[in-house]
Amino acid sequence: MRFLHTADWHIGRTMRGRSRASEFEAVLNEVVEIARDQQVEAMLVCGDIWDSAAPTADTDRLVFETLRQCIEHGIQVVLLAGNHDSPRKLEALGLLSELLGVHVQATVKRPNAGGVLTIEGRDHVARIAAVPFIREGELVDAAALMHVEEEHYGVYADAAGAIHQRMCDEFTRDTVNLLLGHVFVNGANYATKDGSERQLHIGQQYGISPAVLPATPQYIALGHIHQPQQIHEAPVPTYYAGSLLQLDFGESGQQKRVVVFDAEPGRPVRDPVSIPLTKGRRLVELRGKLDAVLARAPDYPDAHIRVVLDVDQPEPGLAQRVREQLPGVVDVRLDYPEQVEPETTGLAALPPDEQFARYYLAQHSAPPAPELLALFRELYDQTVETDASALGGI
Repeated sequence: MRFLHTADWHIGRTMRGRSRASEFEAVLNEVVEIARDQQVEAMLVCGDIWDSAAPTADTDRLVFETLRQCIEHGIQVVLLAGNHDSPRKLEALGLLSELLGVHVQATVKRPNAGGVLTIEGRDHVARIAAVPFIREGELVDAAALMHVEEEHYGVYADAAGAIHQRMCDEFTRDTVNLLLGHVFVNGANYATKDGSERQLHIGQQYGISPAVLPATPQYIALGHIHQPQQIHEAPVPTYYAGSLLQLDFGESGQQKRVVVFDAEPGRPVRDPVSIPLTKGRRLVELRGKLDAVLARAPDYPDAHIRVVLDVDQPEPGLAQRVREQLPGVVDVRLDYPEQVEPETTGLAALPPDEQFARYYLAQHSAPPAPELLALFRELYDQTVETDASALGGI
């Protein structure tokens, strides 16, 4: 059987408030085209289908249209709930969609009670152990459901690892056996700065060891980490497909992809193929002096650009000027030497303009420009005159 592994669609994610709907539509169409051209029998979507647990109607339309195209081409789909998804929404979707070849796993279930999905292929049958994201508050119930020993309850990683192992107990040698998960595996590379993954759900306390991953599946398909990669320490071929688009600047430079692989009963999966995704705009950071940045920006006409300007001190209005000259810029930052924060004691005894100057220095690590300080004095004097006039009329 031939499968396509994808994950972390995050449909509905914006870029600094700008819609990326057209990018998501283009890349989803590309994924379906790859699945069709590769004659894939099933698409495995390993969590975080939506970016929000309460998606808009427009984001639903993109997801449903993708599923419609898969059904049209005879491609079955497995949807796994991630930490961004609403389990209730996925459960409701599954009530109808399973009749059309779309299989949904929204909550942890025992292997013999719906936790292992069965897919009929052209020549073989696949048994897919599907483990959605397990929130910390749900861990005890999930562990009890899977009869995981009580000593694991206090340690998320240990219990989650044991649950993934138990889910594979029902595998047989005459079926294709796969494990799907939305989980952090220790050693996986992820963006620690400017990343899109929720740091609350990534880290040592959430990370399961590659060594505890089961050896009975022929392939382990993972979601949750946005950087495409193989977990080499795992006992069987284990991959993060990664996100569809570069979702934040921590993912800048990452080549997004899907993974296509063949599996036969009783035989190991060999040589999964990574197929690059070409749709979606790149995320580019340009650093330097203003003139140098303005000169380089035309080299990236289709990118979302973050500009980091080297300046000596804050310059009011500079960020707006950059945005006006470069429409593709979504973020402007000023990089300037930090100055020592002034003493704040005794401020009440200082003149108002000096209080303002101290406050500005504390907030921006640089003194206000002379014209800004002059404007403050002018506005302050006008306010005092207005107040005096009002009092005189009482």
